[in-house]
Amino acid sequence: MTEGYNPEDEALLEALDLDDSFSPVRTLAEGEAGTTELVVRREPRAGEPTLLVRKRMPAGLANEQAWRALWDVAASGAEGSSRLPRVREIYRLPDALVVVYDFVDGPTLAQLVRDGGPLEAGRAVLLVRQLCQALAPLHAAGVVHRDVTPSNVVVAADGAHLIDLGIARVRVEGATHDTTRLGTWGFAAPEQYGFAQTDARSDVFSLGRLLAYALTALDPSGAAFESAADSPQVPASVREVINKATAFEPSARYQSVGELSRALEAACPPQPSPAAARPAARPAASVPSGGSLRARFREAAVPAASPAELWHAFRSAGVGERVACVFLALFAALGTTLLVYSAILMLGKSLLDTFTAVLCLVMAAWFALAFGWEPACCLTSAGRYAVPGGRLGTLLLREGVHLLRLVVAFVAIVLVVAFALPNR
Repeated sequence: MTEGYNPEDEALLEALDLDDSFSPVRTLAEGEAGTTELVVRREPRAGEPTLLVRKRMPAGLANEQAWRALWDVAASGAEGSSRLPRVREIYRLPDALVVVYDFVDGPTLAQLVRDGGPLEAGRAVLLVRQLCQALAPLHAAGVVHRDVTPSNVVVAADGAHLIDLGIARVRVEGATHDTTRLGTWGFAAPEQYGFAQTDARSDVFSLGRLLAYALTALDPSGAAFESAADSPQVPASVREVINKATAFEPSARYQSVGELSRALEAACPPQPSPAAARPAARPAASVPSGGSLRARFREAAVPAASPAELWHAFRSAGVGERVACVFLALFAALGTTLLVYSAILMLGKSLLDTFTAVLCLVMAAWFALAFGWEPACCLTSAGRYAVPGGRLGTLLLREGVHLLRLVVAFVAIVLVVAFALPNR
């Protein structure tokens, strides 16, 4: 053996090379539990999707055993495993555990409820039963997810997918409590805060709370959420299931996700598809994917991204995208400044000049959005601009909504001036 050879050093070099083989696209999430990024391989592999998720977890919090168990579950092809992340790489860096797995395209349940309001009971129950399918093979392998929340559920074309095992752990026989007390307030079971060791029933608790959230859209951090299951929007039969699933004492809950799924099926039986119950009809007029036109316009009316999201996306973007964003920012700043300066010059001189100044301020806000913020978000795939494709369509839709707002404001100001001037 070569003198001075250290297998750990060689393993670290291999891990660093592997980590460098991925190119970041944008940051998806960042917090005390780690950083999650959308990445691509610099040299794509056959049979592997282009977009992957790379999750870095602090060494002191990461549970490699749980991720290895997830890898084995996916490889086994067990029922429900397709609704779990498919792990491609697991490696250790000096201060972190890194896991790379397939990206699942679709909104999270949190986004779905935030943008569209409470879900219909049948749909909400179906999604939770699909999550039961995802958790069953994990629990069989002794893994407890511990973070079943709306932001960790992606609603893809084929239904619910459970992601992010960042704080998952493997159950230890004989332990009295978890060594790390992490979880999302409002969804985490009481035992996650030191009362007892977590197990499959802890995820059952989270599923019950998640179902109440999906049916009512109530904020789990608010006091009203404690009585969410009593809302008129929750069918009585489903309310009973939620109350049992979220009992304080684990022994009073459903003892497995399979038992919870069967209870939900009995409380809210699946409805036959309308398409299967009637002959095929002529295709209706085309509606853009992702929901009705009304839903898409409502989606376009909310901000494209927060400043933090755009900043993270900008930092992860390529050189060309960064240069384009800087140019757009300068152009938008120049145009906005000229419009604001014009408004200041005209303000207060006469009634007509004052209304013209207001119109200039409205145009300044539109100019900043239309020629700065929106194109920058589109270029960097920030916020609501989907990375896999369709960014140009999203940009055009959102620009159209902003232009419509400008036209409405212009008409309103003209009408006000028309009524105000004759009275002077």
